[in-house]
Amino acid sequence: MKNFWKNINKTSAAKFAVLLLALINQGLSLTGHNLLPITSDQVNDWVSMTFTIVTSLIAYFDNNTMLKPNTDTPAVGGGHRESSQK
Repeated sequence: MKNFWKNINKTSAAKFAVLLLALINQGLSLTGHNLLPITSDQVNDWVSMTFTIVTSLIAYFDNNTMLKPNTDTPAVGGGHRESSQK
């Protein structure tokens, strides 16, 4: 039994725990027991805010430029006398 817990992937275990919690919550909601006293408008506001925050953080930290690099500029010489203008 000791080796069983060492071989479990922690990410998969966390995903399973969240799924189990969601299934329990859904089952209780079907029977009329609302654990979370929130309205549909509040859910809409939270989902919209979360989506906006996550996408803005991804856009901020994702270092992709929208413009292609300008390759028409001439290369600057490295200070060698042979590559300087004559």
